[in-house]
Amino acid sequence: MNQAETTSDHYTLLLISQPSMSVSALMTCLEKETHSAVELVPPHEIAAKLTTRSGLVLIDLNAFDDTATDQLKQTLAPFAEQHVFALLNAHDLSAKELASWPFIKGVFKKEDEVHHLCHGIEKMFSGEYWLPRHKMAALIHYYQQHHQQTIDEQAVVLTNREQQILHHLVTGASNQDIANALAVSEHTVKSHLYNVFKKINVKNRVQAVFWAKNNASLIGFTGQEGPVDNDEVNG
Repeated sequence: MNQAETTSDHYTLLLISQPSMSVSALMTCLEKETHSAVELVPPHEIAAKLTTRSGLVLIDLNAFDDTATDQLKQTLAPFAEQHVFALLNAHDLSAKELASWPFIKGVFKKEDEVHHLCHGIEKMFSGEYWLPRHKMAALIHYYQQHHQQTIDEQAVVLTNREQQILHHLVTGASNQDIANALAVSEHTVKSHLYNVFKKINVKNRVQAVFWAKNNASLIGFTGQEGPVDNDEVNG
Protein backbone atom coordinates (compact mmCIF):
# COMPACT_ATOMS: atom_id res chain seq x y z
CA MET A 1 0.00 0.00 0.00
CA ASN A 2 1.05 3.58 -0.52
CA GLN A 3 -0.53 4.89 2.64
CA ALA A 4 1.74 6.59 5.10
CA GLU A 5 3.80 4.04 6.99
CA THR A 6 5.51 5.42 10.05
CA THR A 7 5.96 4.84 13.75
CA SER A 8 4.17 6.41 16.67
CA ASP A 9 7.37 8.31 17.49
CA HIS A 10 7.08 10.57 14.46
CA TYR A 11 4.19 11.11 12.11
CA THR A 12 2.33 13.90 10.39
CA LEU A 13 -1.11 14.92 11.59
CA LEU A 14 -3.31 17.10 9.41
CA LEU A 15 -6.55 18.49 10.82
CA ILE A 16 -9.15 19.58 8.26
CA SER A 17 -11.26 22.20 9.98
CA GLN A 18 -12.00 25.90 10.32
CA PRO A 19 -9.79 28.04 12.58
CA SER A 20 -11.28 28.53 16.05
CA MET A 21 -10.25 28.59 19.70
CA SER A 22 -11.54 25.07 20.29
CA VAL A 23 -9.66 23.74 17.27
CA SER A 24 -6.47 25.46 18.44
CA ALA A 25 -6.89 23.89 21.88
CA LEU A 26 -7.35 20.44 20.33
CA MET A 27 -4.24 20.87 18.20
CA THR A 28 -2.21 21.87 21.26
CA CYS A 29 -3.38 18.79 23.17
CA LEU A 30 -2.64 16.48 20.25
CA GLU A 31 0.85 17.90 19.81
CA LYS A 32 1.55 17.42 23.51
CA GLU A 33 0.23 13.85 23.62
CA THR A 34 1.65 12.59 20.31
CA HIS A 35 4.90 14.60 20.31
CA SER A 36 4.20 15.43 16.67
CA ALA A 37 3.33 18.58 14.80
CA VAL A 38 -0.34 19.07 13.97
CA GLU A 39 -1.12 21.22 10.94
CA LEU A 40 -4.47 22.90 10.39
CA VAL A 41 -5.81 22.51 6.86
CA PRO A 42 -8.64 24.93 5.99
CA PRO A 43 -11.15 23.52 3.46
CA HIS A 44 -9.92 25.71 0.61
CA GLU A 45 -6.36 24.37 1.02
CA ILE A 46 -7.16 20.64 1.13
CA ALA A 47 -6.01 19.67 -2.36
CA ALA A 48 -2.77 21.63 -2.12
CA LYS A 49 -1.87 20.39 1.36
CA LEU A 50 -2.69 16.72 0.78
CA THR A 51 -0.70 16.68 -2.45
CA THR A 52 2.49 17.75 -0.68
CA ARG A 53 1.98 15.89 2.62
CA SER A 54 1.56 12.28 3.68
CA GLY A 55 0.17 11.23 7.03
CA LEU A 56 -2.99 10.88 9.07
CA VAL A 57 -5.81 13.26 8.23
CA LEU A 58 -8.42 14.11 10.86
CA ILE A 59 -11.66 15.43 9.35
CA ASP A 60 -13.67 17.67 11.67
CA LEU A 61 -17.27 17.11 10.54
CA ASN A 62 -18.42 20.06 12.63
CA ALA A 63 -16.76 22.30 10.05
CA PHE A 64 -18.95 21.13 7.15
CA ASP A 65 -22.64 21.21 6.30
CA ASP A 66 -24.25 18.42 4.23
CA THR A 67 -23.46 19.97 0.86
CA ALA A 68 -19.87 20.72 1.80
CA THR A 69 -19.46 17.19 3.18
CA ASP A 70 -20.49 15.64 -0.14
CA GLN A 71 -17.98 17.84 -1.94
CA LEU A 72 -15.33 16.94 0.62
CA LYS A 73 -15.73 13.21 -0.06
CA GLN A 74 -15.06 13.78 -3.74
CA THR A 75 -12.04 15.95 -2.97
CA LEU A 76 -10.48 13.42 -0.59
CA ALA A 77 -11.15 10.22 -2.58
CA PRO A 78 -8.09 10.58 -4.88
CA PHE A 79 -5.85 10.72 -1.79
CA ALA A 80 -7.17 7.49 -0.22
CA GLU A 81 -3.95 5.56 -0.92
CA GLN A 82 -1.65 8.37 0.19
CA HIS A 83 -3.17 9.15 3.58
CA VAL A 84 -4.93 7.56 6.53
CA PHE A 85 -8.28 9.27 7.18
CA ALA A 86 -10.38 9.50 10.34
CA LEU A 87 -13.59 11.35 11.21
CA LEU A 88 -13.98 13.61 14.24
CA ASN A 89 -17.35 14.47 15.81
CA ALA A 90 -19.03 11.62 13.91
CA HIS A 91 -21.27 10.22 16.65
CA ASP A 92 -24.49 11.00 14.76
CA LEU A 93 -23.52 9.30 11.49
CA SER A 94 -25.86 6.57 10.28
CA ALA A 95 -24.53 3.35 8.78
CA LYS A 96 -25.47 4.62 5.31
CA GLU A 97 -23.55 7.85 5.87
CA LEU A 98 -20.52 6.01 7.21
CA ALA A 99 -20.57 3.60 4.27
CA SER A 100 -20.27 6.62 1.97
CA TRP A 101 -16.77 7.14 3.43
CA PRO A 102 -15.15 3.85 2.25
CA PHE A 103 -11.60 5.14 2.82
CA ILE A 104 -12.14 6.10 6.48
CA LYS A 105 -10.03 4.12 8.98
CA GLY A 106 -11.27 5.64 12.24
CA VAL A 107 -14.26 7.34 13.84
CA PHE A 108 -14.21 9.51 16.95
CA LYS A 109 -17.14 10.95 18.87
CA LYS A 110 -17.35 14.50 20.18
CA GLU A 111 -17.12 13.31 23.77
CA ASP A 112 -13.98 11.20 23.26
CA GLU A 113 -11.12 12.18 25.55
CA VAL A 114 -7.84 13.29 24.00
CA HIS A 115 -5.98 10.22 25.30
CA HIS A 116 -8.59 8.01 23.60
CA LEU A 117 -8.15 9.95 20.36
CA CYS A 118 -4.36 9.64 20.56
CA HIS A 119 -4.56 5.90 21.23
CA GLY A 120 -6.76 5.48 18.17
CA ILE A 121 -4.35 7.53 16.07
CA GLU A 122 -1.47 5.30 17.12
CA LYS A 123 -3.46 2.18 16.20
CA MET A 124 -4.34 3.57 12.78
CA PHE A 125 -0.71 4.37 12.08
CA SER A 126 -0.01 0.71 12.86
CA GLY A 127 -2.38 -0.25 10.06
CA GLU A 128 -5.43 -0.95 12.21
CA TYR A 129 -8.97 0.42 12.18
CA TRP A 130 -10.55 2.35 15.05
CA LEU A 131 -14.33 2.03 14.88
CA PRO A 132 -16.84 1.84 17.74
CA ARG A 133 -18.24 -1.68 17.98
CA HIS A 134 -21.81 -0.52 17.35
CA LYS A 135 -20.68 1.31 14.20
CA MET A 136 -19.06 -1.86 12.89
CA ALA A 137 -22.22 -3.86 13.58
CA ALA A 138 -24.39 -1.22 11.90
CA LEU A 139 -22.15 -1.20 8.82
CA ILE A 140 -22.29 -4.97 8.45
CA HIS A 141 -26.08 -4.86 8.75
CA TYR A 142 -26.21 -2.10 6.15
CA TYR A 143 -24.13 -4.13 3.68
CA GLN A 144 -26.33 -7.16 4.32
CA GLN A 145 -29.43 -5.15 3.47
CA HIS A 146 -28.06 -3.37 0.41
CA HIS A 147 -25.52 -5.74 -1.11
CA GLN A 148 -27.11 -9.17 -1.15
CA GLN A 149 -25.28 -10.43 -4.22
CA THR A 150 -22.07 -12.43 -3.74
CA ILE A 151 -19.07 -12.81 -6.01
CA ASP A 152 -18.96 -16.01 -8.05
CA GLU A 153 -16.68 -18.41 -6.18
CA GLN A 154 -15.00 -19.38 -9.45
CA ALA A 155 -13.99 -15.75 -9.99
CA VAL A 156 -12.00 -15.55 -6.75
CA VAL A 157 -8.98 -17.71 -5.99
CA LEU A 158 -7.54 -17.24 -2.52
CA THR A 159 -4.34 -18.91 -1.39
CA ASN A 160 -4.40 -21.07 1.74
CA ARG A 161 -2.70 -18.31 3.71
CA GLU A 162 -5.17 -15.69 2.47
CA GLN A 163 -8.05 -17.94 3.49
CA GLN A 164 -6.54 -18.35 6.96
CA ILE A 165 -6.08 -14.61 7.39
CA LEU A 166 -9.58 -13.82 6.16
CA HIS A 167 -10.99 -16.41 8.56
CA HIS A 168 -9.18 -14.75 11.48
CA LEU A 169 -10.41 -11.35 10.29
CA VAL A 170 -14.02 -12.52 10.52
CA THR A 171 -13.51 -13.63 14.12
CA GLY A 172 -12.57 -10.06 15.07
CA ALA A 173 -8.80 -10.53 15.28
CA SER A 174 -6.49 -7.54 14.86
CA ASN A 175 -3.47 -7.61 12.55
CA GLN A 176 -1.23 -8.38 15.52
CA ASP A 177 -3.55 -11.16 16.70
CA ILE A 178 -3.45 -12.74 13.25
CA ALA A 179 0.33 -12.42 13.08
CA ASN A 180 0.70 -14.14 16.45
CA ALA A 181 -1.69 -16.94 15.52
CA LEU A 182 0.07 -17.67 12.22
CA ALA A 183 3.63 -17.01 13.44
CA VAL A 184 4.28 -14.35 10.80
CA SER A 185 5.08 -10.65 10.95
CA GLU A 186 2.39 -7.99 11.12
CA HIS A 187 3.76 -6.58 7.87
CA THR A 188 3.11 -9.95 6.20
CA VAL A 189 -0.48 -9.88 7.45
CA LYS A 190 -0.99 -6.38 6.03
CA SER A 191 0.38 -7.49 2.66
CA HIS A 192 -1.94 -10.50 2.54
CA LEU A 193 -4.94 -8.39 3.52
CA TYR A 194 -4.13 -5.90 0.78
CA ASN A 195 -4.08 -8.73 -1.77
CA VAL A 196 -7.30 -10.22 -0.40
CA PHE A 197 -9.10 -6.87 -0.60
CA LYS A 198 -8.07 -6.53 -4.25
CA LYS A 199 -9.18 -10.06 -5.11
CA ILE A 200 -12.62 -9.80 -3.53
CA ASN A 201 -13.07 -6.18 -4.62
CA VAL A 202 -13.65 -4.54 -1.24
CA LYS A 203 -12.27 -1.32 0.20
CA ASN A 204 -12.20 -1.97 3.94
CA ARG A 205 -12.35 -4.62 6.66
CA VAL A 206 -16.09 -4.25 7.24
CA GLN A 207 -16.82 -5.05 3.61
CA ALA A 208 -14.33 -7.92 3.75
CA VAL A 209 -16.10 -9.45 6.76
CA PHE A 210 -19.46 -9.16 5.02
CA TRP A 211 -18.05 -10.76 1.86
CA ALA A 212 -16.50 -13.60 3.86
CA LYS A 213 -19.79 -14.39 5.60
CA ASN A 214 -21.56 -14.56 2.24
CA ASN A 215 -18.81 -16.75 0.78
CA ALA A 216 -18.10 -18.87 3.84
CA SER A 217 -17.20 -21.99 1.86
CA LEU A 218 -14.09 -20.27 0.51
CA ILE A 219 -12.53 -19.84 3.94
CA GLY A 220 -14.19 -22.55 6.01
CA PHE A 221 -16.02 -19.99 8.13
CA THR A 222 -18.72 -21.45 10.39
CA GLY A 223 -20.53 -18.19 11.10
CA GLN A 224 -19.42 -17.94 14.74
CA GLU A 225 -17.68 -14.71 15.63
CA GLY A 226 -15.00 -14.50 18.26
CA PRO A 227 -15.42 -12.80 21.64
CA VAL A 228 -15.32 -9.04 21.94
CA ASP A 229 -13.33 -7.67 24.86
CA ASN A 230 -13.53 -3.92 24.25
CA ASP A 231 -15.59 -1.21 22.62
CA GLU A 232 -13.38 -0.62 19.62
CA VAL A 233 -12.69 -2.65 16.50
CA ASN A 234 -8.94 -2.53 16.08
CA GLY A 235 -7.02 -3.87 13.13
